Amino acid sequence: MRKFTQKTLRNLNMSFKCKVCGQEFETERKLHSHLKKHDLRVAAYYQKYYPRYDLHDGKIIKFKSKDYYFKTNFNTRTNQLKWIDNLPQDEAENYLKEILLKRKKEKDLKYSPCQVELRSLASPSVISFEKKFDNYYKLCESLGFKNKYEKIQDIALATSHKDCKVYVDTREQLPLKFNLPTEVKGLKFGDYALSEKSLTCNCYIERKSLADFISTISVSNYDRFCREIERAAENDANLIIVIEDTLTNALSFPFLPYISKKIKVTPEFIFHKVRAMIQKYDHIQFLFVKGRKESVRVIEKIFFSKCIYKKIDLQLAYDKKIL
Repeated sequence: MRKFTQKTLRNLNMSFKCKVCGQEFETERKLHSHLKKHDLRVAAYYQKYYPRYDLHDGKIIKFKSKDYYFKTNFNTRTNQLKWIDNLPQDEAENYLKEILLKRKKEKDLKYSPCQVELRSLASPSVISFEKKFDNYYKLCESLGFKNKYEKIQDIALATSHKDCKVYVDTREQLPLKFNLPTEVKGLKFGDYALSEKSLTCNCYIERKSLADFISTISVSNYDRFCREIERAAENDANLIIVIEDTLTNALSFPFLPYISKKIKVTPEFIFHKVRAMIQKYDHIQFLFVKGRKESVRVIEKIFFSKCIYKKIDLQLAYDKKIL
């Protein structure tokens, strides 16, 4: 067995060296704290001594975190897409494949990343992949992913039955106004369900405002929400979490005037949890829509979609104006 001297152990631990003065530190945190002596912020330090530039416009990469700084090659998704569009077809395909393969390896993904997953990352969306590949799901299958969904062009609706009604959970404080009769009823999970379960393949809707969504995914409520998801699975139910705001707003909620500044969690933290749930549970989907009226329209369309909602990525369908 190899023996380490105190000097060797010290050198192994002191792997963080200040580029300004050469002083070494045992942890990255201590190095970052030390930078104050040089009147340097962490962002300025890395941009000066480890400069990285946007591949599209050549501007310095914005520093959001060290991990983000060294992983991203673009300041905006728009720049990324413009850069991809300028690549020869084979190079663009290889680049996009590498994004999926890297994600699969780093996170040990089982399922093909859905629209919410990709849009919440510094990655092209499913729509962007479809511009280079005829079928995103065939691509993912060829790379070793298991597909939850399939490509779909349109959603055929079942004829609305007059004797159907929407069950509204007794705990729902701000019930939506549907174009169907409603009945207040205690539900084991979710906020809404159609009375005729056979029409919806046992579909339940969990409605959330953006603020409620953020609170639910936060540390204090996350476990409770996961238990609700698991109760749905135990009852062979499909649970769709409908958020009454756009995905764009959800990804930048700290800048929205109607979201409390007291909220300390970041969009990165929230969507890290969301992506984990999407990969863990195959009976749930997250769907972000524009407001309460739009929530009603979309929920009713899901209820009468002849269960097609189970086979398609709902956020993708919504973004493509199919849903």
